[in-house]
Amino acid sequence: MTQSPLYRFGLAGWLYASRCALPSAWAQRAVDDIVAKSIPRNASLEVTGALLFTGSRFVQFLEGPAESVVAIRQNILADRRHHDIVTFLSGGRVERIFSNWSLAYAGPSLFVADKIENLFHNGVHNTSEVIDLLEQFVIIAEANKP
Repeated sequence: MTQSPLYRFGLAGWLYASRCALPSAWAQRAVDDIVAKSIPRNASLEVTGALLFTGSRFVQFLEGPAESVVAIRQNILADRRHHDIVTFLSGGRVERIFSNWSLAYAGPSLFVADKIENLFHNGVHNTSEVIDLLEQFVIIAEANKP
């Protein structure tokens, strides 16, 4: 079987959303801990991406070597802090979108929460809508970097 040209360089991506299974009183502290641990882990695995957390929902895009993305994906799928995990995009990538971020995250935002909930309420018709939202978020996060 011939390998897809998208996998030629071994770069893969995974875009998913899930509901947070943690009580709201613990959620933000848990997310801060996830981010603190994920940044060095992702960097060591050559994985980049962005995470949004609305208080009740996670949306994340990961990209990097296929074996690294698959390993992180398996960990997330087994993580009890997530439920109702929905994959929007999974597969080979030609190039990275978030090459400067091992994990872009700037904390909770009502703007982001409203946008995400609207996407889910109205239905995600196109994965580019979600990736565009993540890119907008990264621009905001970049502007707020110390």
